[in-house]
Amino acid sequence: MQDANTNRRASRFGMTTAWLMGACLCLCPAAVRSESPSSPASRAPDVVYVGSPHDVIAEMLDAAQLTGDDVVYDLGCGDGRIVIDAAKFHGAKGVGYELVPELVEIGRVNAAANGVDHLVTIEQRDIFTVDLSPASVIMLYMHPDVVKALIPQFAALAPGSRIITHDAPMEGVEPDATYTVHSREDGVNHFLRVFTTPLTLESTTATSESGPTTPPAISP
Repeated sequence: MQDANTNRRASRFGMTTAWLMGACLCLCPAAVRSESPSSPASRAPDVVYVGSPHDVIAEMLDAAQLTGDDVVYDLGCGDGRIVIDAAKFHGAKGVGYELVPELVEIGRVNAAANGVDHLVTIEQRDIFTVDLSPASVIMLYMHPDVVKALIPQFAALAPGSRIITHDAPMEGVEPDATYTVHSREDGVNHFLRVFTTPLTLESTTATSESGPTTPPAISP
């Protein structure tokens, strides 16, 4: 596995970060992510939504070796920032799935404001009902339990598809690479893991050589 400490390219996100983070903080302070299958209207979401800093998103997209031929799915996309940056800086198509209707609307507005609404779609869907087979890249900023519950759906991905997790391991699965990213936006270290399909199961005797085994979880 590869380990890297990176803080590159933060400056190119200055303007984008300002309005996207403002939208999230002002319009949806209590917005939350989805965790279990059901229709959007049948239940309240379970986990507080926390947006990834844009300099961390840049590293996530680079870790996926993103190109304009990719289709990026963000499961629990919040205000759409990951798929918007994927389209804006890499020319990739993006689909964001989010349970909270207010965040869905914010994401759509943000995509249009950034001039990428022809590449980005934001849908109000429970992530456990989504067919992942059209995606070549999956982005996840979720609680480890949610990541674990999604593993059966990853079987639908084509070989060579990439899954990038932010601050959460994928229990029982060996990452291809791990990165520690120090964000200039929030002053915190963030932990990224890269997985490629078909997924590689962890050996019971494997030990981690790339930082904490379990990075800090997303705030409940």
